[in-house]
Amino acid sequence: MPGPHARPGMGAGSLAGDEKSVYGWLSQTNQLRGEWRTMGDAADREGRSEQREAADRVAAALATVGNWMFAPATRRRIMAASGLEMSLGDYTLLAQVSLHGPVRLSVLAGQMEVDKSTLSPPAKRLEARRLIERRPDPADARAQLVSVTREGRLAIRELWKARAEAVASLMSDWEPSDIEHLAEGLGAFAEAIKKSS
Repeated sequence: MPGPHARPGMGAGSLAGDEKSVYGWLSQTNQLRGEWRTMGDAADREGRSEQREAADRVAAALATVGNWMFAPATRRRIMAASGLEMSLGDYTLLAQVSLHGPVRLSVLAGQMEVDKSTLSPPAKRLEARRLIERRPDPADARAQLVSVTREGRLAIRELWKARAEAVASLMSDWEPSDIEHLAEGLGAFAEAIKKSS
């Protein structure tokens, strides 16, 4: 017999039915949550997969750019456009001294992963042309630091200008907005490299 506060039609059987309905609803909700979680995990995996594929394309593109930039033919073209007569070895050393100087040749050789003896001949030629100079190392008077002179900075400026023109020629048929987007992306990538090094 229903209690005094029971609503009409809410007998024991009705309560059991309501409980079954509640349990059924909770079970269904948990199942949906599991499905949503699975879908979310799949979306995350898909997002990471797409990001990795994009990173792979960036790495492949950078490899092509590096091969072109450091190819002997490209460097000869840049030197010819700059009006400077310089061997590839001299060009490479001048650029490295410009980036890292004042620096010891031994330290520079380590960064370039070459033997110091291979840098001595081009260093002497660049010094004879007054493009670099040697000074005593304040930290060790027995050692010397090499740095770029004013004439060397002017030569570097002409080389950089010629390099920029060589790059621009590859994008002569691009839309200005596409070049700007590329510049922004590469700029951000360059900043990431600086932060990680």
